[in-house]
Amino acid sequence: MATKPRIGLLVTGLLEDDYNKTGHVRPRMREATERIAKLLAPYGEIVNPGFVEYEPDADRATEAFNGAGVDLIIAIELAYQKGIIPMRTLLRTQAPILVWNTQQIRRLPEAADFDLIMENSGMCGLPELTSALIRSGRPFELLTSHIADPEGLKSIGEYASAAGAAHRLNAMRIGMIGHPFEGMTDLMVDYLSLRDIVGPVVWPIEPEKVAVAAVQMDAGRVKTFIRDLSSHHDASAMPADSLDRSARLALALLDVAQQGGFDALATFDQVWLTDPRVGIIPSFGTGYLCAQHIPVATEADVTTVVAMMILQELAGDVTFLENYVMDFDNEAMILSHDGHGNPALAADPKAVRIKPSIYYEGVNGWGAGLEFAYKPGDVTLLSLIPLGDGEWRLIVCEGESLPMTPRPVAAPQMLFRYTGGKIADFCDAWLSAGAPHYMALAYGQLTSTIEKLGNLMGIEVVAV
Repeated sequence: MATKPRIGLLVTGLLEDDYNKTGHVRPRMREATERIAKLLAPYGEIVNPGFVEYEPDADRATEAFNGAGVDLIIAIELAYQKGIIPMRTLLRTQAPILVWNTQQIRRLPEAADFDLIMENSGMCGLPELTSALIRSGRPFELLTSHIADPEGLKSIGEYASAAGAAHRLNAMRIGMIGHPFEGMTDLMVDYLSLRDIVGPVVWPIEPEKVAVAAVQMDAGRVKTFIRDLSSHHDASAMPADSLDRSARLALALLDVAQQGGFDALATFDQVWLTDPRVGIIPSFGTGYLCAQHIPVATEADVTTVVAMMILQELAGDVTFLENYVMDFDNEAMILSHDGHGNPALAADPKAVRIKPSIYYEGVNGWGAGLEFAYKPGDVTLLSLIPLGDGEWRLIVCEGESLPMTPRPVAAPQMLFRYTGGKIADFCDAWLSAGAPHYMALAYGQLTSTIEKLGNLMGIEVVAV
């Protein structure tokens, strides 16, 4: 689920030294620092070391930010400050930096005095700070807005969400079960480069571990799971023995993921079809894990599961899809996948059908898949692709999920309309960007945040 980011607040200004003699406004600067902390509180957990004027203050801020492991540092000069003071902190921390060029007044009134100028003179000193950051090779993002401007605050919220997602990606673990589907070129990935540039580590899981867990699953737990499942969704089409096997496999996948400390799974679903201990496709189970906020990509597709992890951090729920059929009459695209998807995003939970898969038959039959229509609303598609030589690209696109009647094809389905034009425009732009076979999807308009994520991570973003 989306986690609240930690924001380090570095508010600084020089009021009193051998030449400047405006220390009497210090109480108001401290009050302004607290005001800024309250303005930013909706966007994250604020780590506020207080107003920073001298080197000991900067050291206090450094310790606070490093101790809290902040995801983002927002640096603000309310008044001119010698660059070495904020740099004392910014060179000793590793979190991304957003330099917020802001002030408390919208204009300088005719009756202004020098104190008012001092309290709103941050732009005087910021060139010194940004120049020092550039000279030091310390990357930073930049935003200019009035302190209470809604668009500016919204942008800060997006930076905070993006920074939080980027930070957490570095701690995430993907469990790979089986191997990537043979011959799929978009699944041919350098996992060391993924770890180095993007963040998550890929760790193999033997399919045997899941099979053993399924066989040894407590019968009472399975019975309770099926009873609860049937109270939320329609499982009437499933034969009892096949539903039991599918439930066992779902719980086994859940246990293996949680016990191994995996944030997501990339599974070659066909790996158990010939194993008599399992012998079915796990489509229902992989969808169930998505609803439990453990994203799963089929075909052992690591790059798409990373895209899912990013969107889950930003939006809270995510699913896995591919292009199915163009709908020229509605200027839309049917997005789906064989029996696998996130039922938490269904238009009507009661209308989610758990039914025998029609796609892959194992030694014990078809196994359960999911069939439903996704709910209407604004959506964002996201894919991640390697470009070679350590370069990566995020491909993002916004659109709308339209109301639809699901076809009887044992698969979750969405009627997707591209925001930027006709269905032909979407296809041409999506293909030209280098998008892979599969994509992640979440609800909301997230392009702006993902562009900020790319900036913070040093990854190219192509907005379709």
